[in-house]
Amino acid sequence: MKKMIFAFVATLCFSIPALADEGTGFIRGDVDLDGNVNIADVTALIDYLLSGQWPPEAPEPEVITVNGVSFTMIPVEGGTFMMGGTEEQESDREDEYPVHEVTLSSFSIGQTEVTCELWKAVMGDRTDYPNDMQRPMEAVTWTECQEFITALNEMTGKQFRLPTEAEWEFAARGGNLSEGYKYAGSNNYNDVAWCAGNAYWAQPVATKAPNELGLYDMSGNVSEWCNDFYGPYSSEAQTDPTGPVSGQEYVYRGGPYNYPASASRVAQRFHLEGQWSHMGGLGLRLAL
Repeated sequence: MKKMIFAFVATLCFSIPALADEGTGFIRGDVDLDGNVNIADVTALIDYLLSGQWPPEAPEPEVITVNGVSFTMIPVEGGTFMMGGTEEQESDREDEYPVHEVTLSSFSIGQTEVTCELWKAVMGDRTDYPNDMQRPMEAVTWTECQEFITALNEMTGKQFRLPTEAEWEFAARGGNLSEGYKYAGSNNYNDVAWCAGNAYWAQPVATKAPNELGLYDMSGNVSEWCNDFYGPYSSEAQTDPTGPVSGQEYVYRGGPYNYPASASRVAQRFHLEGQWSHMGGLGLRLAL
């Protein structure tokens, strides 16, 4: 029966001229409204005929404003990926192995790193670049990031947090839209990353190309704290991992402007003690 329905719907969709209906801008037969009539439209229409329901719309980016400063959270649909030193990473770092399967639930992540402007809007204190508030906040400890997030949550009524290490890598790789790049959005670091090859200090956010999810500076500019304690990988498949239950150091990711390009690979791991490490080139990105 399903094969018969597929054949009928396919004939219906592809026999309709792919022309925009006058006055609407919609293309006839374009069920999923992606601008094309293709097999995805056939599949969507079959699912509707069988279930009586259209698939839920993907969540939209959320713009949040705090004390006049706006920032955007990008939804990341859950999925499964291989985490660690996959082939395109060309890595000899032991802590990126074993490569292992990770399945994640959906979450949201900041379109950019937390800027000096946003930090000041929430905390009201120091910024690293008072003359260019669109640069990322840096030289903040993991503990200071938690204080910032606590204050932000009180102001917004939301539950912001740092991303887990697995969430960070999945998002950096482009989530379910991943093209398998070495860096976040390209195999050429110069397209997407501010690092020692092209920068001497942090640059305004979102001035390089984004990755597949529309996220900026996941590679380079400043590194970003994760919520996890640092520890070795396991070969076992995992679902929504949160790292070791205890430890001395926390993970950070992304590679800063003062490190070589190789440090900006999406699988590269770093770790520091969380309370005292005011390291230049180390900032944060929000998750929700």
